[in-house]
Amino acid sequence: MMKRLHFFCLLTVLTLGAIRSSGTAALAQPVTERVTTAVRGSDEKSMLVYPNPSTGIVHVAINGFEGRRLELQILNVIGSVIYRENLSELNDRYTKTLDLTKFAGGLYYIKIASDNTSEMRKLVIR
Repeated sequence: MMKRLHFFCLLTVLTLGAIRSSGTAALAQPVTERVTTAVRGSDEKSMLVYPNPSTGIVHVAINGFEGRRLELQILNVIGSVIYRENLSELNDRYTKTLDLTKFAGGLYYIKIASDNTSEMRKLVIR
């Protein structure tokens, strides 16, 4: 059986401020970004919502949930479910297009859930 490898990189970028007249450099706050790269065939699960912000037509790309049943939910800012759909027979890379033009502009959450995991992303509709 092939080992599945995951490479995690934590990139930290520090910027130097202007050199003060005393000759010392001031450090700005660090900017930290986590980059995850997985070898093909791994169990990496992810959800991407785009475009964000959106005018109402939204694409939800779901990876790593092959063969599982998922529930897709859209929640308003107070957590009430305003849309629900069950997804089945997913392939490794599945994309669902949603027409949310009937919803008022504002902040929403898109959630997918299976038996043992869930993912949630923020969505802004203009």
